[in-house]
Amino acid sequence: MAAELELRWLKTESVEGALRRFAEFCKEDIREQSQQEGFDVDKYQEAVKLVLQKLDKKDSVKEIFHAD
Repeated sequence: MAAELELRWLKTESVEGALRRFAEFCKEDIREQSQQEGFDVDKYQEAVKLVLQKLDKKDSVKEIFHAD
């Protein structure tokens, strides 16, 4: 599956600071990681969500994800 398709769940426009920088990093990193054999995008997504929640001081991290 193309890495671009895997990025649909991650938006960066609605956040700032460390949240935005980390989300932007993940957008780039997932492109590289998706080339590796055995890459599990679901696990990656869950890990990114967890880190973003830990970084978020206002509990507004939900805004960065598209509605499931």
